[in-house]
Amino acid sequence: RASVPIVMVVYHREDDTRRTLEQLARVTDDYSLILVNNGFDDPTLLHSFGDSIYLENTDNLGAIRAINQGLEVATGEYVCVLHNDLLIYDEGWLDHIIEFLERRPDVGIVGLAGRHTINEDGTLDYETTVVDMARYDESFRPTWRFTEVATIDGLGWVMRNLGFRLDESYGLMHYYDVDLSLQYVEAGYLVYTAAVELDHVAEEKGRSTRDAGTYLDAIGGDDAEYYERARRRFRSKWGRMLPMNRGYRDESYGYNRIDELRDQYRALEGYAHEKELELEEAVPYVRRVEKALDDKQQVLLASDERVRELERELEATRTAMNSSAEELVRAKADAAPPSGGFHRFLFYLGRYGFRWTFGRVISSFRARLRPKQ
Repeated sequence: RASVPIVMVVYHREDDTRRTLEQLARVTDDYSLILVNNGFDDPTLLHSFGDSIYLENTDNLGAIRAINQGLEVATGEYVCVLHNDLLIYDEGWLDHIIEFLERRPDVGIVGLAGRHTINEDGTLDYETTVVDMARYDESFRPTWRFTEVATIDGLGWVMRNLGFRLDESYGLMHYYDVDLSLQYVEAGYLVYTAAVELDHVAEEKGRSTRDAGTYLDAIGGDDAEYYERARRRFRSKWGRMLPMNRGYRDESYGYNRIDELRDQYRALEGYAHEKELELEEAVPYVRRVEKALDDKQQVLLASDERVRELERELEATRTAMNSSAEELVRAKADAAPPSGGFHRFLFYLGRYGFRWTFGRVISSFRARLRPKQ
């Protein structure tokens, strides 16, 4: 067969990219690379992987625009797109997919993962995921070599090179894979996934490009809200075709799912039993705490009563002091002037003030100086 171009966008994560390209070379024949540099710290590494087309962007344009750049220069009947953190373990995987597309001209695109169902609101039914990845439960593993689905997953796919492109109105990423799938469906093609054993490194928490600070800065810091805007855009564009369900889950899914649910039930049962034992052990402690709180409450109540008693005593003392002060004032007012001129002068000065007292003194002197009749 003819060589198949593989478009890969690289954005930092040099170690993951090296592992991906090295593993790809081990299990893949007859391919060429189209590497789109969206921000890579070691471009010489990319040139070390043999003959390839190398595109470089001065800024991070996001996955959607960069993939389209690679598709624009891809030639041939088929083109493949892979993430730069995808480890593929099945030798000859690309040959099998191309052979399938050759046999099935009604199939337009084959993903390395996909989902049977797209809900009416544009969300994806993750319970209908089909992927051969150890990180997922056995029930998600495909039964057949190829399985019909409603949409591929964007981690990797092979498609007929018919000129379809990712819709750049979604922004840097999200929903481009679902949108591309429906472009093929609208054109009359079927969408399939291939049973290819792989590992997607971004499944590990904190390893995805979406966790990078530069990406978060570019989208305003909230990837969940960015994803939600993409979903609304997708729903507005493709709502006439939703909900969509393609292919089906066979009995092996049911058997595996039953086993998984049984294991989950047993795990929950064990967890509940552990918590029950912890609660039983906690009961005496809780009762001691309740007793201590009750004792503290009694002390507080007694303290409150004592405070009220002291307030009453203080009020009685204040009343008695006010009464004594009034009696003292009255006694002082009722007291007769002392004998002796100087003591009487001080008495009047203290009771009536300076002006009245001196007025009284002057009047007394005038009376004494007045000639007797």
